[in-house]
Amino acid sequence: MNMRFQTGIAAGLAALLAGCSTMVRPDDPVYIRQQQLEARVARLDQVLSNHSLVNLSQRLDSLQGQVNQLRGDVQVLQHDQQLTDKQQRDLYSDLNKRLQKLELGLNTAAAATQVPAAGTGVAAATTAATASGSGATVAGGDQAAYQRTFNLLKQGRYGDAINDFTDFIQQYPQSPLVPNAEFWMGEAHYQMSDFHGALVNYRAVTQGYPNSNKAPDAMLKIGYAQYELQQYQAARKTLDSVIRKYPGSNVARLARQRLARMRKEGH
Repeated sequence: MNMRFQTGIAAGLAALLAGCSTMVRPDDPVYIRQQQLEARVARLDQVLSNHSLVNLSQRLDSLQGQVNQLRGDVQVLQHDQQLTDKQQRDLYSDLNKRLQKLELGLNTAAAATQVPAAGTGVAAATTAATASGSGATVAGGDQAAYQRTFNLLKQGRYGDAINDFTDFIQQYPQSPLVPNAEFWMGEAHYQMSDFHGALVNYRAVTQGYPNSNKAPDAMLKIGYAQYELQQYQAARKTLDSVIRKYPGSNVARLARQRLARMRKEGH
């Protein structure tokens, strides 16, 4: 009886173990299907991961391309701005040269009307010279001295021009060319990037000779010099004054251009 019982238990355990072993057999269709599904999931995860990396790489490449394009656009704009500034400087310089020639002609004509008529005699000539406060020597000498000094300026000899214009003003203080000399001294300082020195001469024109034909140009260049010195608030105020005081003029147009440039620069 005991032997039969023990034999039955052994047989049951063997059957149970055999059943359990069938649940994990490698050739079990369920097990195989499960492995296939897990492999597919792994492949999908890999594909999705690679696709995300590709998209990220493409987006980075696109952004880098946009950055490079923007840099190129900025360089083009900077070049255009530099070219525009140069054209404006050249135009302004050419205009100043033309005005200077015209001024010399007008001043020569004005001086000629002050020369005594032939036949009036030495006494009359002396009286006329005394009344004018300049003298016969000044009437002829200031034109030549002014032209010599202006030629130095055109040659780019700015330091020599400043010294000679200073001597000119001291020698011919009553000459109608003194405002011009003050202005061109300011231009010489400006070309040498001595903007403080330029302001002194420009203000000498606007304050000492407000009715001269160089006063509008001098006021404009005061604004320019203040801009170069980064005195932006003062520059805006000066340029606004140019526009109000000389509406419709070339200096007003140049003042508006400089104000527009300052706005773009955030000044």
